[in-house]
Amino acid sequence: MRIVQIVRRFGPVGGMETYAWQLTRALAASGRAVQVVCETQETEAMPGVTVEALGGTNPFPRWRHHLRFSRRVADYRQQHFQPGDLWHSHEFVTCAEVGTFHSTVHGAGETRAWHKRLDPTWHLNRWLENRVMASRQLVRMAAVSNLVREQLLRAHPKQAHKLAAHISPGVVPVENATPIPTKPILGFIGREWERKGLRRVLEILRAIPEAKLVIAGVPREEVARLLAGLEDRVELLGWVKDPDEFYSRIRLLVHPAKLEAYGMVVAEALARRIPVLVSEATGAAAEVGTAGHVLPHTAPASQWIQATRDLLATPPSKFPPLRTWPEVAADYESLYTEI
Repeated sequence: MRIVQIVRRFGPVGGMETYAWQLTRALAASGRAVQVVCETQETEAMPGVTVEALGGTNPFPRWRHHLRFSRRVADYRQQHFQPGDLWHSHEFVTCAEVGTFHSTVHGAGETRAWHKRLDPTWHLNRWLENRVMASRQLVRMAAVSNLVREQLLRAHPKQAHKLAAHISPGVVPVENATPIPTKPILGFIGREWERKGLRRVLEILRAIPEAKLVIAGVPREEVARLLAGLEDRVELLGWVKDPDEFYSRIRLLVHPAKLEAYGMVVAEALARRIPVLVSEATGAAAEVGTAGHVLPHTAPASQWIQATRDLLATPPSKFPPLRTWPEVAADYESLYTEI
């Protein structure tokens, strides 16, 4: 059986893309024949993996880009399908037997954002999601966290029979990790800084004058105004190619996201034995255990500040065992075999 992985950008260039890339590596390492169908290949060739790059198209509007890619993949499948192939998509396409749902469900967490429904693109994006879930080709959909799986059950009850157990991302074991600093240095990382809670992190920083903050993945010009008065206590790294450039600097990761399907940064911090403070609206909150605190994202600032002080004062001594990518691949092997 050959596994065909579908992802628009093939390479470790984002959360979903890294998931698909690492899964492909692990499947190939186990001896599985793997092909990737993508728009662009953004990584070096892998042993045992063939890549068919269809070429990029205009990425805007996003809903139309999803639709164009879905049609191109369907055409490619019709021309190149081999008996015994099983197609696994990480995108909104309708020609795969297996899917992985990487985002939060459309409309989740928008109970007060009624105005969004006045935008036609809101309904088009919802249609895209419904189109995938109702696809006749789709046999099993695995969410990246139980949080997302529960959202899918509520949003698509007629497709509940297609939902597999969630399959969360793995981590690459970190050997000889740099000892975490003893100074009270907080860390925040994430391109979508508004949704991931940077404003709350800055509230915490202002309340703890002895603390400093390292921010990665955020362009300086977007947040310069928010940092007024904190310039000497904040280090902006911008985009970091090597994650350790960020993690080696921090004492505590703070991730008060309003809504996050998983949150790889949480697992990456735990793999380096860095305590974490996260919101319950983050899928990876289920991994935290005694290695940090989980708070409602709506909790008052005073609770976030106190939890930060507590974690800075008494770092956890026990960290949860985290899944590796070969274990993730084994879960999918079971799913493939079932189908």
